[in-house]
Amino acid sequence: MSVSLTPELERFLNEQVRSGRYSSKEEAVGKAVELLKEMEEAEGRLETLLQEAEDSGPATEMTAQDWADIENEGLKRLRSGKSA
Repeated sequence: MSVSLTPELERFLNEQVRSGRYSSKEEAVGKAVELLKEMEEAEGRLETLLQEAEDSGPATEMTAQDWADIENEGLKRLRSGKSA
């Protein structure tokens, strides 16, 4: 595969290899594609979460009791050594 880059991106890529961060341009481009894939997947998960939030109905204001319940649950988990 052949890829054309802007002069600015070409300089950046060369600097990444020259600095030793990557052993070759191919490795650096491969890492860039992996990061792009991860970003796309994260955006998909975010879209799903946003839709779930939207579908759950109108937001309600937190009460003092809600905050106390959250604090108590957190303290209970800390004491038992459990995480979320």
